[in-house]
Amino acid sequence: MFLKYASALAIVSVAVGEASAANYKVTVLQDVGGQGYSYATGINDSRQIVGSSDTAHGADAVLWSSTGTGTVLKDVGGQGSSFAGGINDSGQIVGSSYTAHGADAVGADAVLWSSTETGTVLKDVSGQGLSFAAGINDSGQIVGTSLSEDPAFTLDAVLWSSTGTGTVLQDVGGQGYSLATGINDSGQIVGYSQTGDGGDAVLWSSTGTGTVLQDVGGQGNSYATGINDSGQIVGYSQTGDGRDAVLWSSTGTGTALQDVGGQGYSYASGINDSGQIVGYSQTEDGGDAVLWSSTGVGTNLGGVLGSDWPIAQATAINDRGDIVGYGIYLYDYPSTDYTITSFLLTPVPEPSTWAMMLAGFAGLGFAGARARRSKRLVAA
Repeated sequence: MFLKYASALAIVSVAVGEASAANYKVTVLQDVGGQGYSYATGINDSRQIVGSSDTAHGADAVLWSSTGTGTVLKDVGGQGSSFAGGINDSGQIVGSSYTAHGADAVGADAVLWSSTETGTVLKDVSGQGLSFAAGINDSGQIVGTSLSEDPAFTLDAVLWSSTGTGTVLQDVGGQGYSLATGINDSGQIVGYSQTGDGGDAVLWSSTGTGTVLQDVGGQGNSYATGINDSGQIVGYSQTGDGRDAVLWSSTGTGTALQDVGGQGYSYASGINDSGQIVGYSQTEDGGDAVLWSSTGVGTNLGGVLGSDWPIAQATAINDRGDIVGYGIYLYDYPSTDYTITSFLLTPVPEPSTWAMMLAGFAGLGFAGARARRSKRLVAA
């Protein structure tokens, strides 16, 4: 009996696995600011999406639902410009909000918005009123950047605890210019550190010690953008006249991903726990959002988005395989008028996949019915 249950479950598992490579439903995200410019930057496993939308006087940090409806997050700094960069599975959101700073200057605060959309300013590590948060894990640890003002301009990669206390990460390049872009649930952090003649993609441990990742392009300039819970890292590495999208293993060894557009210019911006990667690849007539498999094989998502999106890039992918990004939308060449609009791509199983799933569930039901019948016979 166990084998019959196992067989039916296997059918369902195969069907669900195949769904990750199926077609996609395209959802256009609401232009909350009404100016024709919105940028989706992150998505969690509940399909909550964050980013920003331009307004007449700045920008609003936005939370979109899976249906594409947007809600403006609290403008903590009160200057009419806020940006959201990341969201965890509890619905906590991080980003920044511009503040009034000095007589003429404008600063910015790194901000944590709760799942109820209440904003809290994170500690300004540098003390100069300029901080930005880029990512948050499911434990509420936050990473980003804190920078000082001229003339002694420095930029520190920062880890904030769930209580908002900030710690500066090791400056691996030694030039006083580092930034953190992503963090996984183990507290491993990725980002960038400037060197004397370029910059290195960096992996920091949960204690803040940094390790340089392999420079795949050989030009001394690489950048890490995201990390999953297995320690796989994505980003890009500069080449002679372009850049390669790169996947680094948990040990720091890098592999160039397939150049889908064939123009020698690609970058990866997000990775999920299954090793699926998203980003951008330049084409002859523009550029397209790309989905790479865990083996580095790329799929051009331009065909999914269609002709309404002549140029697009994917920015994040969740563990369900949902993808968000933004691009030029409804552009009527040669007009100079266009909008930058955000999108959500949701995997949709193909008919054959649905049939396999139904067969799997039917098998489970049949096996259960037989089990109940056997029990009645034994009782009789």
